[in-house]
Amino acid sequence: MFTIARKALVNRSTVASVTMWSVKSKSAAMAIALAFAPAVATAATASATASVVTLRPLTLVKTDDLDFGSLIASSMAGTVKIDPSTDARTTAGGVTVAGGAPSAARFVALGLVNIYSNVTLPTSITLDRTGGGGTMTVNAITTNGPATRLFPGTAILDVRVGGTLNVAANQPAGDYSGQFNVTVVYF
Repeated sequence: MFTIARKALVNRSTVASVTMWSVKSKSAAMAIALAFAPAVATAATASATASVVTLRPLTLVKTDDLDFGSLIASSMAGTVKIDPSTDARTTAGGVTVAGGAPSAARFVALGLVNIYSNVTLPTSITLDRTGGGGTMTVNAITTNGPATRLFPGTAILDVRVGGTLNVAANQPAGDYSGQFNVTVVYF
């Protein structure tokens, strides 16, 4: 058995109170020391897995340009349309077909199997006459499939682009060309 006595000391000059404990047993002193001793440091180890999925970089390559062929303009405006699925060329208004090899633009996209992608087309394309003096606009730009596509088992998407060329009345003769971008992104 042990006893603990409590004594209070008061320092009259500073009016501070200090409590002092007097322990009359060694085992009681040990029990108190252990009770107020810091906990023994312990360590625990756990494992986790680090992982990542890397996607094949998406590659898009142009294999053919959008070609409306050779045309003859007249005193009446007209249009020439290229179907992106069939390469068929149709005209309306004052435009006459004069040969050439009309075709939709073709792009090959290489990606990851069973990943969805989105194909983005421009809203219009401006064609400038070589040497200046004229422009034409392509609008109603379409592709051979939906904008959202799933990369098939071959991991290759065939993206074809067509549109409607607007030919003005008395359009100046010459060679016309313009650049446009097609974008394919994973999502």
